[in-house]
Amino acid sequence: MKFFSLFLLLLNFSFAQFDTITYNTKSEEILKTFDIEPDFLNDEYFINVKNNFLTDMRQERLLEKFQEGYNFIPTLKEMFLKENIPQEFLYLAMIESEFSLSAKSSKQAVGMWQFIPTTARSLGLEINTQIDERKDPIKSTQAAITYLKTLKQNFGKWYLAAIAYNCGEGRLRRAIATAGSDSLAILLDPNAKYIPLESRMYIRKILSVSLLFHNINTLKTKDYDYFLNRGATSILTSIEVPPATPLSQIANQAGLSLKELKQYNPHFKKNFTPTKAKTYTIHFPYKFLASYKEKSANQQMPLSFLIHRVNKGDTISSIAKRYGVSLKTITQYNAIKNANSLSINQEIIIPINKG
Repeated sequence: MKFFSLFLLLLNFSFAQFDTITYNTKSEEILKTFDIEPDFLNDEYFINVKNNFLTDMRQERLLEKFQEGYNFIPTLKEMFLKENIPQEFLYLAMIESEFSLSAKSSKQAVGMWQFIPTTARSLGLEINTQIDERKDPIKSTQAAITYLKTLKQNFGKWYLAAIAYNCGEGRLRRAIATAGSDSLAILLDPNAKYIPLESRMYIRKILSVSLLFHNINTLKTKDYDYFLNRGATSILTSIEVPPATPLSQIANQAGLSLKELKQYNPHFKKNFTPTKAKTYTIHFPYKFLASYKEKSANQQMPLSFLIHRVNKGDTISSIAKRYGVSLKTITQYNAIKNANSLSINQEIIIPINKG
């Protein structure tokens, strides 16, 4: 009888243990890419965050946003693969911006990777009155890769790189020093609060989304299992064009509308390539490259231009009259939506015929 009772106790214990193990081999692999031990999947707070964050409505939204980002995601995957960055860092961009190139936070962070100006410039991204390369899908991703690799080198583990990406290197170093450990379980202690709440939630959300997008059953149930078959081959191409080239000209040569071209290139603030460098990079799908090459071969180079800085009393009409160009040309070329909202020292580019 004692043996039978002991057997039942052990059996119940085994089932209880099995019930707490809510992960599989694939889940373990995902955590290993972040240098996290598999037993973190049984962490009580992680389970609560995952369940509360990934509601059915949130899951559907994330899957839809992933679908909307298809124009860029294969390119990001390819870049990560070449640089030996875990593919799961795609979901860092998902948490940061939902893959929106034009996303902007209250802290002035902009773009898919949500760089603030100082960080962006330190990584070589250009920000001025004509361009904001934080919105460039290729250059901003390369900057994110450079930053993540630096953080990994400095902290030694990918999950620490992800946390530092959110709260900053200095804040994470102080947290590790105070905690006396860089263990994820310790750093995420909700009582000790070694790192800010936002950062504690941040890494848990990235892991939650990573698990979601590798959950075959969930993807099949929601008819998104084809995500699993998407590779890492970029569908975008990039060309170099001279300064002050009208985007409408490039769009016409490629067989796109201006609106479509700017969806791939929201880093240009005006409807022309900036005037300060020798060349600029334009992105669009490979399928339009043949048309662009054919039509651009025999077309003339961009017009010359002047830069007018708005003075007190200037209007679009007075500027147009001064330089002998149409009001429509100026507003379209400079992407001016409200002709009555000029500001002092604003740069207005005036396209002119040579001579």
